[in-house]
Amino acid sequence: MIVRAGAPEGARGTTVHEPEGELVPILVDSLGEAVVARWTPGDGQQIWYVIPDGVDWDQVVDWLVQRALPEHVPAALRRVRSRHHVDPALETPAETQARSSLEELERRYLEDKARLEDELEQARQEAEPVRAGLLYGSGSELEDAVAVVVRAAGFTVTDLDEELGDTLSADLLAVLNGSTCLVEVKAAAGAAGERLISQLQRHLEKWPQLRPGQPVTCAALIVNHQHRLDPAQRPAEVYQRRVVDTLSFPVIASGDLFRWWRTQDWPAVQAAVLGQAESGGERDESPSGGRETPVVGRRRWLPWGKSQRAR
Repeated sequence: MIVRAGAPEGARGTTVHEPEGELVPILVDSLGEAVVARWTPGDGQQIWYVIPDGVDWDQVVDWLVQRALPEHVPAALRRVRSRHHVDPALETPAETQARSSLEELERRYLEDKARLEDELEQARQEAEPVRAGLLYGSGSELEDAVAVVVRAAGFTVTDLDEELGDTLSADLLAVLNGSTCLVEVKAAAGAAGERLISQLQRHLEKWPQLRPGQPVTCAALIVNHQHRLDPAQRPAEVYQRRVVDTLSFPVIASGDLFRWWRTQDWPAVQAAVLGQAESGGERDESPSGGRETPVVGRRRWLPWGKSQRAR
């Protein structure tokens, strides 16, 4: 027998008797409360199944007839000669073939589903440190994520904080095809201050003393700005153009770096870090794909050495 739970209790003129029997939960919610249960009275003459009030009876009956009874009480269907139960020994070859094919299909589906879930989990574990670092990180978390992307774009990357000491120089040294770039990586919870620019400028001025035999040809400032906001709500540019146009190196939003990494657009990463983005005011999508942001740099940046000589 099936009864619906949720009937009003304590109505006027009624007497409440404590039930005698056993209630066994079948399905429980997140708090451990029984949603579906089996009730066996003390005399053991009947079994009652308790389900939530308001459910669709047709779905419950279909599940009982097509799934529960064949699996748990097949003799009940045989006794009433239900069409939902056929003894495999009594099947025709066509029935046996169709049933076997269906079972094989279900088996392959479960195997493929498990395999794809494993692949998805592995891909997420690999991607999450880079995604979280570029979009929400600061400090070493952001620096590590930037290093992963720059290496994936083909650069040879050296962690200068580890090699020379923290704050002694820029964060990373990126080398590609004869170009040597100092890369400073910063985060700003709000609007990026111009102090970040001056820090990279001081590192560039100090570099010849640290590595006189390895001159730098370019530099880049990568900033995770407004990182407390959702990526789609952040300003497209780290600084206003009037500030950036006076610099000898590009300023790259880490959100742009994330987009290029996500789409594996390695030429865009190379051009941005090397300061070779063409002019023309091209537009591209934001990390969230919800609005447009400018491609890094609207002019071709001069290498650091040439820009110094041009002053």
